[in-house]
Amino acid sequence: MNPVLFEVLRHSVEGIPERMGAALQRSAFSANIKERKDESCALFSAGSEMVAQAEHIPVHLGAMPSALDAIISNCELSVGDQVMMNDPYKGGTHLPDITVAKPVFYDDDLLGYLVNRAHHADIGGRTPGSMPGDSVRLEEEGLVISPTHILKNGEFCEDTFELLSSTRNPKERKGDLRAQIGANELGARELLEVVERFGLDEYLDFIHSSLSYSEERTRNTIKEIKDGAYRAASFMEWDEEVKLCLELTVKDDIIYFDFDGTSRQVEGNINAPLPVTLSAVYYVVRCLIPEDIPMNQGVYQPIKASVPEGSLLNPNYPAAVSAGNVETSQRVVELILDALRTVLPEKLPAQSQGTMNNVIIGNDGFAYYETIGGGAGASSAGDGACGVHVHLTNTMNTPVESIEHEYPLRVNCYKLRKNSGGNGLFKGGDGIVREIEVLEDAHLSIQSERRREGPKGLKGGGDGTAGRNLLFRDSKETELGGHVSMDIKKGWRVRIETPGGGGWGSVKILC
Repeated sequence: MNPVLFEVLRHSVEGIPERMGAALQRSAFSANIKERKDESCALFSAGSEMVAQAEHIPVHLGAMPSALDAIISNCELSVGDQVMMNDPYKGGTHLPDITVAKPVFYDDDLLGYLVNRAHHADIGGRTPGSMPGDSVRLEEEGLVISPTHILKNGEFCEDTFELLSSTRNPKERKGDLRAQIGANELGARELLEVVERFGLDEYLDFIHSSLSYSEERTRNTIKEIKDGAYRAASFMEWDEEVKLCLELTVKDDIIYFDFDGTSRQVEGNINAPLPVTLSAVYYVVRCLIPEDIPMNQGVYQPIKASVPEGSLLNPNYPAAVSAGNVETSQRVVELILDALRTVLPEKLPAQSQGTMNNVIIGNDGFAYYETIGGGAGASSAGDGACGVHVHLTNTMNTPVESIEHEYPLRVNCYKLRKNSGGNGLFKGGDGIVREIEVLEDAHLSIQSERRREGPKGLKGGGDGTAGRNLLFRDSKETELGGHVSMDIKKGWRVRIETPGGGGWGSVKILC
């Protein structure tokens, strides 16, 4: 394809999901979407290949192809339709993440799909926020939605829409869902404008050229890694021994991920659905390739993954999965990086915080959800960043003003956790301290990792400090575990101290 036209089309097409995300954020009701930007958008071809994605949340985006395949398989789609789903066993991630997809037609022919995914602050279930720290079965975590029409021929399917009436604060839930529907409508209009402007043949040529270009450059990057098999193993912080295993094999221009040896699924919520595991795999490969390579389905072609069925990383229904999406996924990323650090020690950072530090406080009247940043690992390029979301998170924080305006909560402390990053030639990033006082009786759920052992340093660098979850009631301080589900009273304070990142390189003292 003409390289000038290719670049013009690339920017035109890649801008569509970016603008969808901006519209979704602006029109959403909940602070979790409008402030934290806990949403993601992408454009797919008529053959369900990802053509372009916004720079949103990797754990959302990597799982989207599986979700779209499930939607296409289960629903007959026509002009004016939109379908929603959240089932983790049909391409979803965890239940609060609702996916909405819209087919786009041009002269009665299918042109492609617009897809977005947004984290709803509550989707029902046993506890506010739909992420209990001690859930065992999927249904405990909320409403399970298989692919279902929400719009049919441009008209709302009211019965489907009313499913959200069973959630806490259904007005907010329905407002966020309408924002998702609107974002897809915007994307569809803009896609049709691109096709009208450049022509259908040129647009289809662009898809073919873009996917081939990304695949070729990804294969060339993989070739630069020394052929061989690289292994890594780690353990989840769970009551029983839960092991993550990986053998990563590089052979010519293909990279294989074999998770054989990983523990079986558990009676708990740290099970990660297969699309979530694949998201971690895709994310790491994306980190290895140059930034200017368009992120589309072509990048996925040289990647092969084998994940044992019934394992922690590919569980069977009805295993609970809420923490698998947000916590196990982060540990899988570090597992893959650990394997690659043996062959690329100068290119990869030390371990980052390895958790999303999920905090959910709510009752029948409200649901506050937050992931809290921490320390990034240092690298040969310099110190790790302090107080950031790392790897699969990529959300913003909720401003103190928004928390106190939207919810019966008071933020008593929000600061960096000084000296929590590992020492070294380059220092790991510091974690965060966030302390929240509840102004009404509520329920507290916490899902977190790295509370027993801090992130590891690299090349002689020191380890980061492990995180802590604390509860203050009257003058009594109680240290909580990594996974919490409990009732709390008005005036109690929850304090989250997030892990620091690992340091890089040993410090040489000159005498």
